[in-house]
Amino acid sequence: MHNNILSFHGRNVPAISLDAYFARILKYCPATNEVFLSLLVYFDRIAQRANSLSPQNEPIFILDSYNIHRLVIAGVTVASKFFSDIFYKNSRYAKVGGLPLDELNHLELQFLLLNDFELAISVQELKQYGDLLVKHYNSQHS
Repeated sequence: MHNNILSFHGRNVPAISLDAYFARILKYCPATNEVFLSLLVYFDRIAQRANSLSPQNEPIFILDSYNIHRLVIAGVTVASKFFSDIFYKNSRYAKVGGLPLDELNHLELQFLLLNDFELAISVQELKQYGDLLVKHYNSQHS
């Protein structure tokens, strides 16, 4: 699992902000809200699973500036295919995400492995994460 996580670590922090990256993905690869909200669920599942395997209870999976962009584009690629009847070819997601196609293909597989190929999310779970997101947004903007 540790090697799967390391696949997402970049050598440099991307120049594009995370907000701008999401805006770019949404502009060139429109997707439903469920696709974007599912990223929170998947990231949380990965963290819980990976960190539960840590021998010294030290976090193995940490979202940071070096991996978040790759995790996002891989997650959007996977979630779009799972939740949507209409999705794009990996070549488009790779171009929009700023990655070579072979790298995105590799990250897509690693993302699936990290999630143990369990992509289903109940409506209740999506609502729970959506409520948490709204609560966080409101606390940041009040």
